[in-house]
Amino acid sequence: MKEIQKFYNIECKESERLMSQAGQIEYITTMKYLKMYCKKGMSVLDACAGGGVYSFPLAELGCKVWAGDLMEINVAYIKSENAKNPKLQYIYQGDVLNLSCFHDQSFDVVLNLGSYYHLCDEADRNKSLVETLRVLKNNGIYMISYINRCANYMAHFEELKDNFSFLINYMHSGCIENSTLFYSSTPEMIEEDLKKQGMKILHHVAADGPIFIYRDIVEHMNKKDFEAFMNMHLELCDKRSNLGYSEHGLIVAQKSDGAFSYE
Repeated sequence: MKEIQKFYNIECKESERLMSQAGQIEYITTMKYLKMYCKKGMSVLDACAGGGVYSFPLAELGCKVWAGDLMEINVAYIKSENAKNPKLQYIYQGDVLNLSCFHDQSFDVVLNLGSYYHLCDEADRNKSLVETLRVLKNNGIYMISYINRCANYMAHFEELKDNFSFLINYMHSGCIENSTLFYSSTPEMIEEDLKKQGMKILHHVAADGPIFIYRDIVEHMNKKDFEAFMNMHLELCDKRSNLGYSEHGLIVAQKSDGAFSYE
């Protein structure tokens, strides 16, 4: 917990993370799929809302949005922004491992866009899925993001080449030694986790592609080139062959009593 608090209080301003042009890749991609499924009047739980980067746009689309986050600094930011122009139904500080403040099947859509990759303990990851799915209505839409293990292997290969055993351990465990800050999965592993919960996957998306390769290039693109780049990215991001290279992944799934399938 202390490591996560230090990260968000000192090292990372979550409300600003996606504001750069390179950061917009993940934001625009995620919003594309949110707009596909989050319609006016729907109840949406943004269960790890960060600074509300998706909560407020969804409220503007006419969704009824409940926004929560584990970090006090993020919740305070959401409250301050909402006070300027109240749009959200409810704002709370809380943990995805305990959503007891909500009844079963309360929401049409549940967003789990952050907690999964901060839970290094497998039991906690499973509990986070069970609890967030508990409050989702049958046939409701579930969106979850994850950090891609293979992409991070490539991204950090150069800096860790002198300590290859460190890199091997990371590839086996998905966690950095002596750290509980981040957990990385593979596309196959997170699909299997959702399969165990009986979820039907609707989309599996390379949210930001190999950002570790072209971050600086994208950051300095002019508006016309960036728009062309984004059009290409959005054409390719849901191709299964592109999942492994994306630093962040996004899955859109549906809660169903039927058998798991991938479409």
